[in-house]
Amino acid sequence: MPEAIFVVHLDDYQGFVVEKRYPATLSLNEKALNLVYFEHEKEKATGLKFSDIEGMRVVSFAERTHPGWVVCFVLGADEDYETEDNNMGGMARLILELMSEVPDTVNLRDILGNESVLNEPNEEQKLADIFFTPSSALLLEKLEIEGVERAAKLSIWLQTQLQTDVIELREIVEPLMQSGVIKVELLSKTGETVFLVKDVFGYRAPPVKSIMRAMETDPEMGKKYKQLVSSFFSPPSGKGYNPTLPVDDPNSPLLEDREKMSRLLSKSLHYMVLECLREGPQEIGEISQKTALPLEIVQSILWSFESDRVAAQLNEYGIWVLVSDPVIESFMPEFILPVISKKLANKELVPETARRHLEILIETWGEIRD
Repeated sequence: MPEAIFVVHLDDYQGFVVEKRYPATLSLNEKALNLVYFEHEKEKATGLKFSDIEGMRVVSFAERTHPGWVVCFVLGADEDYETEDNNMGGMARLILELMSEVPDTVNLRDILGNESVLNEPNEEQKLADIFFTPSSALLLEKLEIEGVERAAKLSIWLQTQLQTDVIELREIVEPLMQSGVIKVELLSKTGETVFLVKDVFGYRAPPVKSIMRAMETDPEMGKKYKQLVSSFFSPPSGKGYNPTLPVDDPNSPLLEDREKMSRLLSKSLHYMVLECLREGPQEIGEISQKTALPLEIVQSILWSFESDRVAAQLNEYGIWVLVSDPVIESFMPEFILPVISKKLANKELVPETARRHLEILIETWGEIRD
């Protein structure tokens, strides 16, 4: 286990600031802070990085999502960086999330002692990032029409749509590439080409697993819980939640709701609480214990869930339950197969590109049947 932890933030006015340190007696100088920070900055390196700085064996961690912040672990002489690797990465992610949300609650001693971690984003969270990034969602809509397109042409199209002369296409496609929704390859005849590999659908699902768990443990409570969920999806008015309705209006409430749910899934601390509620009804103390999050943070997240009709509190039982489960799933974009065929027939696509697109789809989804 590391001997010490400190958190460095590059402030525009104050320069390097040590926001948190454990133990409190840990002594750091300006030179050490500079070296730690620029070890990441010079190579734009993210994740963990081992350095020998001012006689200290330091493992530092930085992420693009938290620019200007670095979490550092000081190792003892006998500690092996490789064996501590996974825990330090997870602890650093948790510290950065807490520092960005509720810095006053961050207790480095407890995090280190309990080895509390925040896992890397899973596939669902990576898919959510697409809709949380407006330009990425816009590009996905274009590729749902085109199927495959040259990167240069997409860049020009985005400039027109966003009314700007400067487009960082790499940044826009990053969430799409990280989630495996698109693939970018350099082809000999067409240059850099963007292929749609997966399509994505976001919606609120009934929390079936959670309801079943409630019915098993307390049938009376489970019945009231089920009625609560039904009032959201199938209210007496008949105007319940229906994500399958066709949406043409960009200002549609359904699209706004999808973006709101994507934002929820993208927030790591919110996702930790959501995962707990998916298991079944929980007391707030249970959620705090399972997630290793301070009670006040869990309470704040649950209140935001309640406001968005994601969760609700059954006061008479002292528990919180999931009312609607934000879900984002990927599926095989079969609708682009006729598009590829038509483009090939109209000579808008060279055979090499069409063949490669089909190969990528087969590699991802298996054999394609007519």
